[in-house]
Amino acid sequence: MKPSTKATPLRACARLTLAAMAISFSTSAQADTENLDALTVTANRMPTKNTLAPNTVITRADIERLQINDLPSLLSRFPGIDMTSNGGRGKASSIFMRGTDSDHVLFLIDGVKWFSATSGGAAIQDFPISQIERIEIVRGPRSGLYGSEAIGGVIQIFTRESKSGFTPYGEVSVGSHNAQSITAGATGGNASTSYNVTVNHSSTNGINAKEENDPDHDGYRNKSVSAKLSHQFTDDWSVGLNFLRAEGDNEYDGFLPTNDHTADTVQQVMGVNSEYKLTDIWSFQLQLSESRDQSEDFTNNVSSGVFNTRHRLISVNNLINIAPGHLVSIGFDYEHDKVMSSNDFTEKSRDNRAPYISWQAEVERFNWLLSARHDNNEAYGSKNTGTAEAGFYLTDNLQLVANVGTAFKAPTFNQLYWPSTAFFVGNPNLEPEKSKSYGLGLIGSDEWGTWSVHSYHTDIRDLLIYQFPTTENVDEAEIEGIEFDVATNLMGWQVNFNASFLNPEDKETDKTLRRRAQRMANLHIDRQFGKWATGASWKVSGHRYDDAANTVRLGGYGLLDLRLSYQFAKDWSAKVTANNVLDKEYQTIPTYNSLDRTVMFTVSYQP
Repeated sequence: MKPSTKATPLRACARLTLAAMAISFSTSAQADTENLDALTVTANRMPTKNTLAPNTVITRADIERLQINDLPSLLSRFPGIDMTSNGGRGKASSIFMRGTDSDHVLFLIDGVKWFSATSGGAAIQDFPISQIERIEIVRGPRSGLYGSEAIGGVIQIFTRESKSGFTPYGEVSVGSHNAQSITAGATGGNASTSYNVTVNHSSTNGINAKEENDPDHDGYRNKSVSAKLSHQFTDDWSVGLNFLRAEGDNEYDGFLPTNDHTADTVQQVMGVNSEYKLTDIWSFQLQLSESRDQSEDFTNNVSSGVFNTRHRLISVNNLINIAPGHLVSIGFDYEHDKVMSSNDFTEKSRDNRAPYISWQAEVERFNWLLSARHDNNEAYGSKNTGTAEAGFYLTDNLQLVANVGTAFKAPTFNQLYWPSTAFFVGNPNLEPEKSKSYGLGLIGSDEWGTWSVHSYHTDIRDLLIYQFPTTENVDEAEIEGIEFDVATNLMGWQVNFNASFLNPEDKETDKTLRRRAQRMANLHIDRQFGKWATGASWKVSGHRYDDAANTVRLGGYGLLDLRLSYQFAKDWSAKVTANNVLDKEYQTIPTYNSLDRTVMFTVSYQP
């Protein structure tokens, strides 16, 4: 290995931030998704108005404005997130946040961890957009608060909210490739009780996902339901329930071109949460939850594998206002993973116990967050992680932030316990992947809008790599990057722009990590003309490599989307969306096609 000539992580981050400052001060504004006044809960695992970690909030209004109808594509339009897909709608999709691996992002649904204990990732392609009220994206390590998976960051999805007063809503969509979708829901309640129920059914004939296979259409169908109920028993005691279930039926192309492959999937999340205010400064919170990832694959109509994983959580937390502007969180998580499969895993369950503590504070121009967590897992032992973040207001509208954090990713059941086969065998001696990250940033606002710039450096050790016939902790990675986020209003147009530049390298070979683009940018512009609204989005992604040796190169691409809506009656609107208007042909995974030009028509009722 050649000697390193790179600067230290802190110097690298400082150099990137100083360069960003020069650029940002010549820019008029920054993304409203980083609004300092927005109340968020994901970044600090407690309510805060001043999130120091780089974050983005996607609201229901943003989703309806952008008119994107699948979760992977929606997430890829925001800072620091790249996406790959094995074909069109509903096909296996992965995201890469800040250059980390596709299973280095922790997904939460209404506070419930959502992932597969066998594959390690979340089936994001199966999550219905119609069920989403809000998404909070936190970029950077968060294991000091949440435990495993959060090396690249955390994405929390909040399902449709309940409100007082009975209000129905719904929409119907039809489009290219015989795409169809219908959503119906209702929200209601009174001063003490509120509820929401939403159902959706969507389908598409799809495209020929893999160019080498038979020229068939690989279709996809999804039906889902979500529900929320909350009740305030007394002024000090409240209880909430949440439930989501999404069933998918997916046709896909595998390795052999003559075989027909289908999969039946179920994603299910349910939880009970309660909060009791013990005193004026002390609140006690309890959460009981379960998430399930179920799938059965069929080859030529014969079952070829069943994988059902279940994650259960009991969490207790104490929020204590120890002084004005100082909030301490002290809690304990007990987690249990269980696998039921047609494969005979040598171990089928594991427990994890984790106490944690965090302290967020605001003193005049200073803000900080400190957290520490100890995970004790019966499968791979103990792991300590933590986060330290600080912010200082240089002016009333300009904040300098710095952060450092450690994180880890637990080995999956497949990697640890897969039964011996001709091509793979589990390795019960694996250790978690471990990371350390540093970051610097500026967040500001003025009469033009808002802006931010963040730089970061991440080192990941003991990367899990397949080496025939098993998985080993053999690799190390180094990632440096910088992100820009700008939002403003120009001559009546709402303008949002974000860009990400990163260098994800294998430290042993100096090669770029596979499937990561090093340059990404997104531009969204929208304007209202009375009852009419129009907009456009432009996504640009640089080239990427699909192998560790960087010999398989996939070209970059640019996508143009156009949208138009008209409110033809009170609470009624009609929308038309054209995606990939220029009909760009591109691939994010070799031999797997991406969607061509598509058009979608929608009629919506939303009081």
